[in-house]
Formats: sequence, C-alpha cells, structure tokens
Amino acid sequence: MEKSNRECLEDFYQIVFNNGDIDAADRFLDSAIVDHAPWPGHPATLAGFKAGLAEMRGGFPDLHVTIERVISQDDLVVAHQRISGTHRGEFMGTPASGKSFNIEAIDIVRMKDGRIVEHWGLLDSAAMTAQLGHAQ
Repeated sequence: MEKSNRECLEDFYQIVFNNGDIDAADRFLDSAIVDHAPWPGHPATLAGFKAGLAEMRGGFPDLHVTIERVISQDDLVVAHQRISGTHRGEFMGTPASGKSFNIEAIDIVRMKDGRIVEHWGLLDSAAMTAQLGHAQ
C-alpha cells in the first residue's frame, strides 16, 4: 500500500533532517523541485537543498524537527514544526557559540507520486538569531 502524502513528508523530516541522511533527500524531493524558499545563499534546486542542509547540520549537528501538526488536502501538505539545535560548528560565517535555539517553522509542499515537487516555507529566523545571541 502506498504511503499518504502526509506520511511521506513525516518520513522526510525524520530521515533527512533528524537522522541527518542528506543523500536520502533524493528519494523525497523531485529532481526538478520548484523551491520558493531555498536555503540562504543556495540555489532553489535539489542540489541547493542538500548543500544548505549540510551547512545547517554542520553548524547544528543535533538539528531536530518536531512536527506539531500536519494538514493535508489533495496534493498539498502543510507542516507546522519546531526546529531546534545547538550551535556547535561554524554556520554562515559565525563560529560555534554552544548556544541553542528552538523556533517555529511552517512548510507547505506539493506532492506528486510520493515526492515533493514544490515547496514554500517560513521559519522564525528573528527568534533563532535572538536565541543564538547574534546581531540582527
């Protein structure tokens, strides 16, 4: 039996983000994904997603996504999450501080055949910056 779009997205967060299996993104993201919210400084492509997440995990090796709620309708899935991590490595030119963050984020994805083909997303970068003590 095929997994629902919701289950595919939940697996994506667990395997790619929480387990840190960045190469597994190839199983979840379509090679022609349209990313309306790419990682800062990276292209809106599958390769850009993987490079951005690798940079994030390098700075925050304990990066963790907790799904608070999921809404699924037709081919769209919305996930409200909490994202947390500890700044243990350089991230975007800032040396490790040992400080932690815990912020909210929302992703909207369009799914086709069990893969993410389009993505929109927002995260509370102001709260992340404040919690890490970085200048805004």
